[in-house]
Amino acid sequence: LTLGLLLIGDSDVGKSSLLRSFTDGTFGKPTVGFDFKTKTMVVEGRTVQLAIWDTAGQERFRGLTTCYYRGADGVVLVYDVTRKQIFTGLGRWLNELERYTTSSNIVKMLVGNKIDQEPYREVETREGLQLAKEHSLLFIETSAKTQDGVQQAFEELVREILQTPGLWDKSRVKKGEQLMESSAQQHQGLCGASCPL
Repeated sequence: LTLGLLLIGDSDVGKSSLLRSFTDGTFGKPTVGFDFKTKTMVVEGRTVQLAIWDTAGQERFRGLTTCYYRGADGVVLVYDVTRKQIFTGLGRWLNELERYTTSSNIVKMLVGNKIDQEPYREVETREGLQLAKEHSLLFIETSAKTQDGVQQAFEELVREILQTPGLWDKSRVKKGEQLMESSAQQHQGLCGASCPL
């Protein structure tokens, strides 16, 4: 079973670091454009291959980001708990999610990253939790640097996808394999098979 996941959010909130912490156990640098990683994990006895797209938060890449929503089973919206301005601006990402996700069943998660910088925290846990509840999102806080909560976040997301009827089936599995092959072979094309223009 192959599932497509998409990481979205503003620049410098730690999306790349979150992805590399999860897939490689390393602490990565910011992404310019798009990054793509795969990881196999076992959730509730089922082996799942994850195809994960890390999107750049820069405005000039936003048009490219939208095409990736079409192939996603799960979307992770990341913010930085040390930057209140980023948190208060999440509305535009939530609107984009609402606009471009083709399936109402797609699983969405809000992640407050950089909790290792607790002395500089500007967004309280309860604020993130409240926003997640208002928009029916899963919620967790993480530190890509210390890996705190990272594995748990992806496990929870995948578990919820597996428990969502109709979100994945044989055609989705086949599509996921095609998406991975396309991204691996034609990464320079960015959208590849996930974005039939």
